[in-house]
Amino acid sequence: MTDISGLRFIAIFPDIPIDGKFILRDLPGSGKRIDVLCRSLAACFDWSSSLEIRSKLEFMVSLSHSILLRFKAPTDATLRGETWWATIVRDSLRNTPPDFVTVEERGLEELLQILQKEESNIFVLEEEGRPLAAISKTPSASPYSFMLGNHRGFDEGTSKIIQKLDIQRVSLGQRSYLGSHCVAAVISHFERIKK
Repeated sequence: MTDISGLRFIAIFPDIPIDGKFILRDLPGSGKRIDVLCRSLAACFDWSSSLEIRSKLEFMVSLSHSILLRFKAPTDATLRGETWWATIVRDSLRNTPPDFVTVEERGLEELLQILQKEESNIFVLEEEGRPLAAISKTPSASPYSFMLGNHRGFDEGTSKIIQKLDIQRVSLGQRSYLGSHCVAAVISHFERIKK
């Protein structure tokens, strides 16, 4: 059995408007594919079956490489969905975040450097990486952090930061998956090995 201190996802969305001005009925267009982010948030906090693991989850979003949103699990266990999460993102960007979200002015590179100083378990989800099972065999006192891109992968700036900081790559397999499915697969993997 492998115990974990936590799972963290770091999603990179360089195009989502940081002013919170997007239309809830048009998340892909006006929100510059914020629907992809909202599905990943739902996968993280709504889809996981275990309340125990849900309390160990954190989801970070880097927007325009300048704003960082940190999400913890909401206290209620209600399934919420995409539009609800979009409302939470919008309100957070408009300076009225709920108690489970914090907003920081922090660039992606600075965030990753801080996390590297605190822990050594930061990975990029990429098809050509080492198998996920290879890195999760031993217990860790530090959270496992997994970086994922938007619907197009990583932009050039993010790719340069990943290379500069020499962040290891791990894989869920040879296929490319939606971000939400990557989140669900990682959580499911850690739920299985905990049993």
